[in-house]
Amino acid sequence: MKSKYCVIILLLIMVVSSFFTSCGKDRWEAYYPVTRHSLWIDSVMRVNYLWNDELEDEDDITSTYFLNSVAFLAKMKYGSDPVSYVDTACSVPITDYGYELATSQVNDTAYMALITYTEPMSVSSTAGLQRGEWIMKVDGEFITSARLSLLSDGDAHELMIGHYTTINLNEGDSDEEEEQGVVIYDRMVNLPAASGYFPNDLPVVTIVNNHVGYMLYNDIAEENQHQVATASQTLLAGGITDMVLDLRYAATGDVSGFQYLASVLAPSTALGNQLATVQYAESRHHESSLPFLTASELENGVNLNLSTLYVLTSSATSGPAEMLINCLQTVMKVVVIGQKTKGIGVACETYRDPISDQLLRLAACHITDANGNADYVDTGITPDYVVNQLSPIEGILPFGNPQENLLAKALEFIK
Repeated sequence: MKSKYCVIILLLIMVVSSFFTSCGKDRWEAYYPVTRHSLWIDSVMRVNYLWNDELEDEDDITSTYFLNSVAFLAKMKYGSDPVSYVDTACSVPITDYGYELATSQVNDTAYMALITYTEPMSVSSTAGLQRGEWIMKVDGEFITSARLSLLSDGDAHELMIGHYTTINLNEGDSDEEEEQGVVIYDRMVNLPAASGYFPNDLPVVTIVNNHVGYMLYNDIAEENQHQVATASQTLLAGGITDMVLDLRYAATGDVSGFQYLASVLAPSTALGNQLATVQYAESRHHESSLPFLTASELENGVNLNLSTLYVLTSSATSGPAEMLINCLQTVMKVVVIGQKTKGIGVACETYRDPISDQLLRLAACHITDANGNADYVDTGITPDYVVNQLSPIEGILPFGNPQENLLAKALEFIK
């Protein structure tokens, strides 16, 4: 019996080995088109990954190389890694309506849906839908629990759109005023079938009340630096005296993007000095100083020389956005308005596949301020002023509108 098992085990070993070799020939070249992405990710992680000492040996993960790049990274990541991902958005569009909704039950059977976000390049945006509007009916009928799925099924629909307002309920000779919030009909909108779009994570800039700069920025990444540079020129030319940075949807980015944005916003006296302390894996420069860029290193961008920065946050704000708040507080006054942030202290570096346009956002370091502090990690940054962006309802307006809940609060402090 024992010899029989030995033969079986030997045969299994021979089968596994023959997977990569046949007739004494190395078969890796034949499998390379299938494994190339995973092999590239593995090679980058061995050198640059924050937890590279936790990676399994190459010999133990041979079959894993045949996974697609997204699945391979998920398999390889360290358990507490909250940020690494393969960015397929650069080559694969997202297919949906491109809006975010919050549903509200208005009676025993009917719902309405509040539009809280529209992606600029999506069908919801091209159809004219805006943040703060309400979907009252779909295809001529009220939205019941059975019909809620129509809001995300991807088919073309006719939507009844309304807006929130208050009405006076005074009756008779009563001197008391009583108001009630209602959603009233605006227009009908033909929403096309869902189609592919590329998310717009570039900074969106406007000037409010003639002197307040406002920038909504979602992806603080190196490849967006040119647009940040252009935004800085626009703000400087607009003669702004104060700045509101909207980071409520900022959940991604990398070290270079963080460094560049900080250098645009900081007081000019900080340029060239230490911005942060970067702690890499043991196998790299274990700890190094990250400086503010100099004026010349901003290239096409300009330093805005701010003394105070107002930052809008939400529970989705994380990573580089939190690092920006934490590190700028050592050189300027930063007023945080909104909700507590997520508490992610790990920063990514971006690596581009040398053959395709696929990007690897890889957890590469911990970042603290210039004094080594990052007490927000795991607990989040508590705002100086806690404000619910969805309350009051009449303040749920397009980003950059002076009456929008979070921006309106920031403008209260700006004279």
